[in-house]
This record gives sequence, C-alpha cells and structure tokens, in this order.
Amino acid sequence: MDISDSTASTATDEAANADELALLLPGQTLRIQIGDVSSSRKAWKKRRRNSSPILIPCSILGMNREWMVRWNVMTLLHQVGEESNAADGAVAISSGKLGRAYKKRLGGDLQSHADALGYASVESLLQALFDERVQAEYGVSTFVEPTHGNLMLMTALTRRQARNFSNSAGMVQFRPDEVDENQKMIHTGLASVRLSSSIGRMPKFTQEVLGAALRVSPYDEAAEKYQQGDEFNAFVYSYEVAGDNESPLLVLTADDPRGKGIALGGTGTFGSSTRVFKRRNTNFQHDTYERELSNLSAGEGPISANVVAVSSHSNAVFVDCGVGRKRGKKYGGGTTKVLGMLRLEDIEGEMDFEAGDEIDVYIKAVSPQSGRFMVTQDSSIKNKKQKDLKMEKEADKRKDRLSSKFSIDITSAIGNEYDGVVKAQSKSGDWCYVQPIVGEGEGFELPVGVANILEGQDNDNSYSSGDSVRVRVEGIDEKRGQLSLTLLN
Repeated sequence: MDISDSTASTATDEAANADELALLLPGQTLRIQIGDVSSSRKAWKKRRRNSSPILIPCSILGMNREWMVRWNVMTLLHQVGEESNAADGAVAISSGKLGRAYKKRLGGDLQSHADALGYASVESLLQALFDERVQAEYGVSTFVEPTHGNLMLMTALTRRQARNFSNSAGMVQFRPDEVDENQKMIHTGLASVRLSSSIGRMPKFTQEVLGAALRVSPYDEAAEKYQQGDEFNAFVYSYEVAGDNESPLLVLTADDPRGKGIALGGTGTFGSSTRVFKRRNTNFQHDTYERELSNLSAGEGPISANVVAVSSHSNAVFVDCGVGRKRGKKYGGGTTKVLGMLRLEDIEGEMDFEAGDEIDVYIKAVSPQSGRFMVTQDSSIKNKKQKDLKMEKEADKRKDRLSSKFSIDITSAIGNEYDGVVKAQSKSGDWCYVQPIVGEGEGFELPVGVANILEGQDNDNSYSSGDSVRVRVEGIDEKRGQLSLTLLN
C-alpha cells in the first residue's frame, strides 16, 4: 500500500541515529491517513465472496511515544525474559538487561525516552508505564528484587505463552517528531525484515518499504464511509512479511481485534479516539497515460521522467513517468496518476534535482495492489526481474559482511584445501553449509561457506550436521554472496 505520504525521514545523520523499531502486535494503535480508495481490494484469497473484507490503502503517520515504549518493553519481556526465582518462578527481566535488549534489538535507548517523557531514570519510567491500570489490563508489573535491589518486570504469562504471544511482532521503524519529539513518533516508511537465508541464533535483518492497508467491511466501503485524506487512529490487525507483492504489509482495522472496543494509545498526541478529525478534498485526474501501472515490470528502462518534487521528509524524489491506473466506476471511472519514488541512494552522482527536471530512470519494483512503484538510475538492473534484484541485494549485503568481518582477502585463499565440518545440508539442492577449519598458525579464519559436490563425483551421499569433509576454496559465490567451496570427499 502507498506509504510515500507517511514517511518522515531526513537525510541527516542525527535523524538516522534517532530511528528505532517498534514491535507491533494486534491491538496497538497507530495514526493513519486513508489513501486512494479506488485501489481497494478484497482481503480473502477467495475474492468472489461478497462478504470478503476490503483492504483500503493507507499511510501510517505515527504513534504515541509513551505507548510505543510501553509495548516495546512488554514485548521484549515476553521475548527474552526467563523464569526467575526472584519472581517465584514467573517470567521476569531486570531493568538493566531490558535496557541492553532494547538498544541491541530495537536501536533505541530507554534513558533517552525517560528524559523525553520527563522521568529522572529508566526505573522511574518503567514504574510509571506499568501502573495499576496497565497491570490489570496486560498482566505486567514491576517489583524490586530484594537481594540486590534491582527493579524487575514480570508477566503473568508462562514462558511458552510469552514466546508465542510476542514472536509474531512486526518490526516497524519510527523516529521522534521534530516538532513534538516528547510525544510523537513518526513513521519512516520502513520495516525490518529477517533475511530468508539467515539461520542460527543471531538472525540478520534488512530494511524494506512497508505497505499499509485498512481492513473494512464491504458494506462500509460500499457506503463510502472512508474517503481519501481521512485521518484517524486505527488498531493493528495483522503483520505479513510478504503480504504486499513480496514486501511487508501492515493491516489495520478501525475496531479493536481483541474486542476491547477502545483504541489504547494514550489520551494525548495520537490519542485514544478513532473519530475522523481531518478530511482533505481530493481532485482526481481523468487524463490518459502512456503506461498502465499493472503492465509495468521491474527492469524496464530507460524511461524519461519529469521530477515533480524533492522530499526531504521521504528522503526521495518523486517523478512522473506517465504512469496511471484505472479507477472503479463508482469512483468516477477514468484513470489517476501514479508517481514513481526514487530514493536518494538510487541516484547516480550528486543529487541536484529540481522540480521540472527531466531524467532517465529504470523500474526497480512494482506493487500493483499498493498502487505504487519504485525507480532507480542504476542501469545495471535493466531486464532483470524483481525477484532477481531482491536476491542480488541480499547477496551484496552478505559480501559486505564478509569483507568487514574477515580481514583476509578471500581471493588469496582460492585453491587452498582444508578440512571442514558440515553445518547443514541443503533441502533444495546438492550442496551443504561447511565451516572450513584453518590452522592456528595461518593467522586468519574463514566463514561458513556453500560447498558444492565436485563435478563427476558421486552425489548420492547425504551429509549430516557434524560430518567431517575436505573442501577446496573456489572464491565468492556471487549469487549467494557467500564463500564458495567444493566438496572433495
């Protein structure tokens, strides 16, 4: 769904350092703005059912800072808390460990939040966040551990319940509002997504553009209850990692999915009322366009585009590529213009664009259901599919991690043979993950690599984790961005 209006990022390092992740679960409250209602779609896969809910594109504007911190703390407690004798066997966590987990996992600082919200310490912040009302609602409370005097949080859930409750949380990026940083957190337009290739206890994440949609009754949609530009509070309904054309999708609803009937989110900025308080007039276009959005494909180009706006808030340039999309008959028919989004990192050379400039771009990604598309000036993506571009991006990140983590130049080890230990067997191909064992005297180490069976060798052998093998270094697997090995036995 179109999130271009909801982003609030800037190009400064100071703003980037203030970015942190919010852990979103059903029932949390966000401020949203309705997008183009004509691009709504049915939510269920069996879309012929008349009673299927409707997904209306929307933009996430932000959320209340106090409630964001409260939900983050509760979710981290459920994710990393352990059964504690100090809590009579209940799942608990100390304020110190909580602060470290908050910084490591979410990129935020609890002391900074305490300062912004007017508390002298993290401990006083936590005690205020979990007062009697919140304790009764969510079963999370604070207490002082008697032996060392540490403040701790505990939950009424069992360890298994806590993990099941919290592990489905979406990780969505926010930053403090420049105007009202003490109360508001503004959405940057991004979500943190775990890499599909990431395994083990230390998963790797990448940032993806987040789509958003409001889930409504088909009768509400038919009655035109929602119009483009409406702003109000909505509840998180679900988070889908690949729900918007292989990109993350946050689905919201005007009614609390937990059946509470109240938008919990504080009574101040981005408060509890779900009443619409702002509606903008929108003039739709009925012009004809050179290209239909649904016919665009990643890799197309070069395409001549006119710069419409340079947005410091979105950290992007919006361009007119002559792309439009159809609107339903009940919305007046015809077509409406769709602008392409060119992020600053996809610009070749220095960014000196102004509105009215003409530039050449290539289609980077298309999301027909969201009614948006991304462009780039990188000509190397020409004729490449969107899936291939995503795989290349992940491979590049792995190669960067290889070069930063290991001091050795991999090319200097090409042709060398080493003993190794199988870490895992591929489920989709005849290759394994192998850890090469380098002698202590050689002064370097090698990462786990992808080991393929030597050509002409019997490939009927199956390998198990822990098997000893002999491998030869071949270089870097450009497709996967990992060390390339050959199994010799």
